[in-house]
Amino acid sequence: MIYLFLAILTATAIFAGFRAFPKWGADTFQVIVINYAVAAVLGWWLAGGWPTFQRAWGDAWLTTAVAVGSLFLYLFHMMARSAQVNGLTVTTVAAKLSMVLPVLVFLIADPMDGLSWTKAAALVCSLPAVVLASWKGDETFHLRDARMPLIIFFGGGLIDLMFGWYSGDEHMREPAFRYLFTTIPFTMALIIGSLMLLRQKFRAPSEDATVHRPGVTWACGLGLGLINFASLYYLLHAYSAVALDRSAITPLINLGVVLASAMVARFFFGEKLSRRNAFGLILGCVAMLLLFFS
Repeated sequence: MIYLFLAILTATAIFAGFRAFPKWGADTFQVIVINYAVAAVLGWWLAGGWPTFQRAWGDAWLTTAVAVGSLFLYLFHMMARSAQVNGLTVTTVAAKLSMVLPVLVFLIADPMDGLSWTKAAALVCSLPAVVLASWKGDETFHLRDARMPLIIFFGGGLIDLMFGWYSGDEHMREPAFRYLFTTIPFTMALIIGSLMLLRQKFRAPSEDATVHRPGVTWACGLGLGLINFASLYYLLHAYSAVALDRSAITPLINLGVVLASAMVARFFFGEKLSRRNAFGLILGCVAMLLLFFS
């Protein structure tokens, strides 16, 4: 279960980092691009470079990783825009509820998976748990702005499904393939992010008066890259090594991130939890226990 715990811990560290970067004076978008560069370089080195890529050539997971990896940076921008238009709560709920998609696919398409009463009860608890734990109560949402949350919902679910579906030993025939599978999405995001940075340099100067500290930006990018790579690597291992159905692992990790993020927000950033948030966290704990024993 160590991989499950580490997947939750590293994913929570990423969310906490994004909360802290602006306070430290880091340029968030540059941090993202640097992070992708660090994660891609580390991944290619651990995977063994081009020879490993050649051995994996033709495998379905490689093509899928390239295609889905192209969504990484697009979804990041969509989440940023949605947070500005719809509020942070709606965006967070859309991202976390995306776990519904891989769960449904695994239950329907995986002959080794199945729906027990404990798993069904856990899923019934998990959906309101995510909403209640995330909802701040001071944000409004209009149906006309639903396009961006829907994109986040389906895009996030597609990425989770990709990692869960191809995580088994029948696809990851070599240990190096796990590193490569983690690396490809970062490489695609790095290429797209670098092009966007170049576009910014040739564009008219922004009116944003925020002062950024280059040294802090690079340090945050380096740290985030290491954590981000570890997050996906542990996620991939969790799907293959944890003795649970794949339809239980995705909500377990998502609920764990919601609970851990709430604790970090409370104790490190001074955010107050309402009764509604507390009830959502309790529901999340119940759902996690049901999934664990399913």
